[in-house]
Amino acid sequence: MPVVPLAMGLNTPLRVVALGDIHFDPLYEEAYLDQVAQEINVLRPDLIVYTGDFITGNLSRINDLARLLGKAEARLGAYATLGNHDHWSGTTIVTTAMDRVGIRVLRNECMELPGEDHFYLSALDSFWAGRPDVSVIYRTPKDSRHVLLVHEPDPFATLVDPRIKLQISGHTHGGQVRIPGIGALHLPKWGLNYQTGLYAQDGRYLYVNRGVGTLFPHVRFDCPPEITVFELS
Repeated sequence: MPVVPLAMGLNTPLRVVALGDIHFDPLYEEAYLDQVAQEINVLRPDLIVYTGDFITGNLSRINDLARLLGKAEARLGAYATLGNHDHWSGTTIVTTAMDRVGIRVLRNECMELPGEDHFYLSALDSFWAGRPDVSVIYRTPKDSRHVLLVHEPDPFATLVDPRIKLQISGHTHGGQVRIPGIGALHLPKWGLNYQTGLYAQDGRYLYVNRGVGTLFPHVRFDCPPEITVFELS
């Protein structure tokens, strides 16, 4: 469970727990996600953020997924962006299910967090499957600081506005199968340039979470599932 400390000039430190790429399918093992929720609660986060791809393509058990994720609690609530698979499968159904259990899906939105001046949790639609609107960042004050949820990591190269202090992404699964000294054997579109972990450029940070689920083939090698803890100060 990586712990990532980052200085962002906050009045009060903030613990943010991030995860995504659950890819909940009809035969998904519920006990696994129940354990994930318990692990999150042990961390006592201020904020939980989900980086998208709640499901792969089948919506038949979306309410079961929401019920399980709803067990994870945070002082300031839980928020999410949608991934490409969520867009392809049904944004309204996914968003409605998450909203019922208190997980608010942000779509091209900025939400000012309490207790800080011009400090936002923001999210853009999937660059692969949605309609991302970066202008929502530009409309905030010049001295704003944003923690930005974007499902795919590669837009980090073009999201260079200095107001974006931290981009949290998923999508790559870290490759699922990694060869020591080589890296991921396969990476998806919009996830070719940043595979996993922390990247820094010009005072901006990107973190790519490996996710807690998998796509076919449903195996991982040298690439365990991940819950990330950000200690923001």
